[in-house]
Amino acid sequence: MTKNRRWIRWCGGVVALALALLGLLGASDAEPQYCTTKDTYLYVQPQDTAQTCGLVELAAPATALGEQDGYVQVRIEGWQLKDAPRILYALEGVRIRQAILDDCAQQRIQVVKTVTNPDTGQVWNKVRLEGFWLPKKDIAQDLTKDWDQAEALYQQNCSVCHALHDPGEYTANQWPQVLKSMTPRTALDKTQVAWVTKYLQYHAKDIDPTQLPLPCCFSRSSDASAQASQGSR
Repeated sequence: MTKNRRWIRWCGGVVALALALLGLLGASDAEPQYCTTKDTYLYVQPQDTAQTCGLVELAAPATALGEQDGYVQVRIEGWQLKDAPRILYALEGVRIRQAILDDCAQQRIQVVKTVTNPDTGQVWNKVRLEGFWLPKKDIAQDLTKDWDQAEALYQQNCSVCHALHDPGEYTANQWPQVLKSMTPRTALDKTQVAWVTKYLQYHAKDIDPTQLPLPCCFSRSSDASAQASQGSR
């Protein structure tokens, strides 16, 4: 499958279908969904920068529960390796990092379910964390442009020394190490490397987009359909 077709599959097909279903179900009262646009801290109270309980990495999804003084109260869900609860991942067994949690956040974790990986024997917990706050300036509901830029950065910088690897050539767990060996030879800064890494992990060969779609990615066709629908009312 080519990169363009994979991109359509991830960003156009799955999310467009989800948006359509939400529209049919009358999701106007649904809790807003956001994603972080940069690494940002998890705050105990709005505007109290002295009390943080962890670091949420860029492109991590979060559900908005309320808003106050330029901060948004959120619920974050993910997976923890039972023996290493400090890191929150996007999927069981797949090390796409979402957050690094301090003790004060770990103490408020709610375990939704527990599974044991039959291949590794590792125990994973699906967890939920809510009630903490993120700066509103550090989150957005649509990261489509950011993902487009990450794709462009990858294509422009990682084809100088060799033929461009298809994102589906490696697994999500392999891509960070692969990039670690290549990015020192590029002009990418730390933030750009982080975006490219997340982009490649979400397009890796072991990722099912129906199980783990690209976060906060809205296809242009979906936006156009939504605008047309609003205009007809």
